[in-house]
Amino acid sequence: MTVAMAAPDQLTIAHARARDRRVLVLRGTIDLDTAPVLIAGLSRAAGGRDPLALDLRDVHLGEEGGTALLVNAVRRLHDRRHDVVVLCPPGALRTALEHAGLARRIELLDDPAALDGHPLEPDPATVEPAVVGGHRQRLSTPARRGTLLAEATLVMEARHGDPTLCLDDVAREIATSSRQLQRVFSELAGRAFRDELAAVRMQHGAELLVTTDLPVADIARRVGYRQAAQFAKAFRRYHGVSPSGLRRAAG
Repeated sequence: MTVAMAAPDQLTIAHARARDRRVLVLRGTIDLDTAPVLIAGLSRAAGGRDPLALDLRDVHLGEEGGTALLVNAVRRLHDRRHDVVVLCPPGALRTALEHAGLARRIELLDDPAALDGHPLEPDPATVEPAVVGGHRQRLSTPARRGTLLAEATLVMEARHGDPTLCLDDVAREIATSSRQLQRVFSELAGRAFRDELAAVRMQHGAELLVTTDLPVADIARRVGYRQAAQFAKAFRRYHGVSPSGLRRAAG
């Protein structure tokens, strides 16, 4: 690739190809400042026709929710593009993707040579504008919507264990209207708020199953379900395996 490396507080998205597969190469820091770049770039990629890959080898996870923002962005892209594969070597990010149960749904690769057996080749580089110097620039309407989705994601991550959490609560916490926030979910996430919240809960449920010995009933309560049976039904529908089955497979 011929794109210069991003500064630690920037994020760029460049383009490459591995034969017939389009590759989005992310470089720089993922945090709340750069989330609009991430969300906009992946939202546009969701509409393409070529098989798609994400190269996350040069991504840095910022302290401002970087891991949660990227995990959820990857999951949303896969929900809209089931052909996506992810270049992500062993490390904190790969562990987070695996613990969220995404490795069961998305192919995770260590080496770009594994992309259809072909190395990356430069494509006409398209670089998304990034936040410079750690300060939010004046945001366009699309960028503002990306910021709202990122802020809403972090609220859901923080409050997913509250069984009463609703769209109005999240909208109020990030100082926007429920109508505007629902539009953001529809346009940028491709699904309604309730489905996004369920996905966040299922990711945390999977993480607790593989990293703790807590009973399923306790995990259900921790991720916002009052009844273990309700959680188990939702979990099987989302992950394609029962909670106990996932725990056995991980053990």
